[in-house]
Amino acid sequence: MKKKIYNLISFLILFSIFSYSLQVCEAMEIVGHRGASADAPENTLESMQLAWQQGAIAAECDVMLTQDSEIILMHDDSTKRTTGGKTDLLVSKTNWQELADLDVGSWKGAEWKGVKIPLLRTVVNAIPEQKKLFIEIKSGDRNEGADPNIIAPLLTLLDQEKVNPLKIIFISFDHAILKQLKKLAPQYESYFITTFQLYPGPWIYIRSEQELNAVIKSAKDSQINGIDLEYTSAITKEWILKIKNAGLKVSIWSYANDDTLANAQKMKTLGVDYYTTNYPGKFKNLLVAF
Repeated sequence: MKKKIYNLISFLILFSIFSYSLQVCEAMEIVGHRGASADAPENTLESMQLAWQQGAIAAECDVMLTQDSEIILMHDDSTKRTTGGKTDLLVSKTNWQELADLDVGSWKGAEWKGVKIPLLRTVVNAIPEQKKLFIEIKSGDRNEGADPNIIAPLLTLLDQEKVNPLKIIFISFDHAILKQLKKLAPQYESYFITTFQLYPGPWIYIRSEQELNAVIKSAKDSQINGIDLEYTSAITKEWILKIKNAGLKVSIWSYANDDTLANAQKMKTLGVDYYTTNYPGKFKNLLVAF
């Protein structure tokens, strides 16, 4: 009798662990980094739409403020890289009308010739039902932090377009800007971005449990909803559980060399909520079977 009870208890424990593992593995959603940026020109409407079509729950974009206070999708301070070197205009010093006609598709391939820089207004109106848009606030000189002047027009735009707050998640390396935005608009989810490597600028690093604890406390004190960690092999299940036990979501981003299926699989096993990749279609399809 005792042996049967022991076997039953052992079975229930193993079943619980297995069920939890399945729940953890099924939880992670894919986010398209700058859209489906491996396949389409980054930070364009076409790239955002492709990411959603490929099965990503969300597309991620970077936003910047033009000289005349329009909000556009753009990662760099200048147009040099995404116009293939044909122009070198500082976004913050250029009016929207001058930026609107630039070709930011040809550098990616002839099939993308003529693709334009989109207004954020256009992109938020294109978000499909049941999908999301991660908006990274990158306005201003990245070494000095984000431009606080972007907050008011950003929130006004979302209000004017009657965007469902459940479709938007704000992220930023500049935690001060994100705290300010969250205070003004608590209805939107907001995640701190953190790094593992040392970069110039006012960014927050997590390389130890002590630093992780400090970021968790800062997030909780400011009603921030999650932490967007840079991928590193140093991330442990204990780190993920600590963040989630604090009531925060966990998202992962990575540089190109770390943007691999193996790393995504590892993060899925650890219980991460979102994984941001340049290959949303490929990762979404292959991770289903994992």
